[in-house]
Amino acid sequence: MKIEIIPGNLSGTVRAIASKSHAHRLLIASALARGSNGVNIHTTSQDIEATEVCISRFSEDVPVLDCGESGSTLRFLIPVVMALKDEAIFKGRGRLPERPLSPLKEEMEAHSCHFTMAPAQSSAGTRTICSISGRLQAGTFTLPGNISSQYITGLLFALPLLEKDSRIIITSPLESSRYVDMTLSVLKQYGITIDTELHNGCPVYTVPGGQKYTEPEGISAEGDWSNIAFWIIAGILSKESSIRCTGLAENSLQSDRAVTDLAAEMGGLIRNDGGELTAEHCDLNAIEIDASGIPDLIPVMAVAAATARGTTRIYNAGRLRIKESDRLAAMYDCLSRLGADITEEPEGLIIRGVPVLKGGTVSGYNDHRIVMAMAVASIVSDAPVIIEGAEAVNKSYPAFFEDFKALGGRFNVL
Repeated sequence: MKIEIIPGNLSGTVRAIASKSHAHRLLIASALARGSNGVNIHTTSQDIEATEVCISRFSEDVPVLDCGESGSTLRFLIPVVMALKDEAIFKGRGRLPERPLSPLKEEMEAHSCHFTMAPAQSSAGTRTICSISGRLQAGTFTLPGNISSQYITGLLFALPLLEKDSRIIITSPLESSRYVDMTLSVLKQYGITIDTELHNGCPVYTVPGGQKYTEPEGISAEGDWSNIAFWIIAGILSKESSIRCTGLAENSLQSDRAVTDLAAEMGGLIRNDGGELTAEHCDLNAIEIDASGIPDLIPVMAVAAATARGTTRIYNAGRLRIKESDRLAAMYDCLSRLGADITEEPEGLIIRGVPVLKGGTVSGYNDHRIVMAMAVASIVSDAPVIIEGAEAVNKSYPAFFEDFKALGGRFNVL
């Protein structure tokens, strides 16, 4: 789908969709508890549906799990399923089959699992990622702290199911600690005990075996800070207007809650009224952004930086290259086409603010966050922004363009 977005300001009220990060965790915990109370998830997306479909296959002797394009689904469920099964097959599409599984793969192979990786294929459809045999065994798992927290989360869900105790030793500072904190919080809600200690500033998780998941009553997925970030920045960029964001948890452990701090550091005006945020227009100033714990915020923060006064440096962003797209290359290409002054670096971006973007045609790179960032960029463009492949928003936010329209946005489907 190709969309032409007409430049203009946005204003009004938008409710946060369900956090897919939180929803994935709740769905898996509920499945392991064999819960009947149910989890309240007020909106859905392709990624959430991928997890729901996969956990519905848990009863099969050799489950074939189609993870779609969801990295969380794949990396969370590989350890979980192999704690329950002797054999399983994992499938996916898009860039997911090319995204790394190391060092999780090597740690699981050291604990009785055998991975058979499928050969690289050029097919654009669903294809096998790997076949795994051998039941996961308890023991000590060692991982560096600069890898995806999804590996750690998968093990934290799986290891309580094993008979014996286990440990997960993180050998360097943990970059995405908030995501692991969210996992630990969900596990605690479901009756799972995990002890955490710090050794030289790095966490060590001790996981007693033989535990049972128990489902609490009335549990709901939080509102999503990762996606509400697009509306917060849109509100700040929209002149003579504001955007009110509702449905958020003030005490959320979601790392992307940092968008409010980053926006405020740039000079943005955000009012907090009992957990409801109102983002109002302000001229922004350049800052330095450490992307290590907030990779999903970088596309929209790059848009904010494109017309901010001064030079913004985004660093520690190497992991953005292995997301749904190479997000550093994608944002460099897209913002360059729109007239931004931007330099791509191996681990980040340098963005020198310009008064206004000029509009143009960009690719959505089959990446939901690139598409949404380009839609927000239209606010500070003096000509339409045409986005090719805009349907990529379905991965996390199928109603994005409906909400965009409700806030006064104008677009044409070409």
